[in-house]
Amino acid sequence: MYTKEQIKENLSTNPKWIERGIVVLYQRQTEDEKRSGNTITENRIGFNSSDSRYLSYCAKWVLGGNPLNEKHLKKCGKMLPKYWKQIMDIIKSKGN
Repeated sequence: MYTKEQIKENLSTNPKWIERGIVVLYQRQTEDEKRSGNTITENRIGFNSSDSRYLSYCAKWVLGGNPLNEKHLKKCGKMLPKYWKQIMDIIKSKGN
């Protein structure tokens, strides 16, 4: 099992974790949120309202089969560590 610190570090610096983290958090957004690119429901699941537009854009980019470039990896790496708890919950639910 990963620790909080390991998850935050990976979400900050590891390109595979960054891209996967964006996608799994995006998948937790409601369908309306996915369509609009904005957080509508404040349910502490998926992206928060200040990050939703940018991270939804990045998630759609990655889901389209495209890797994030260095600029986007760096920006996402600064945004994602705050979501460590959701990522830990996802890891636990998958039994990894």
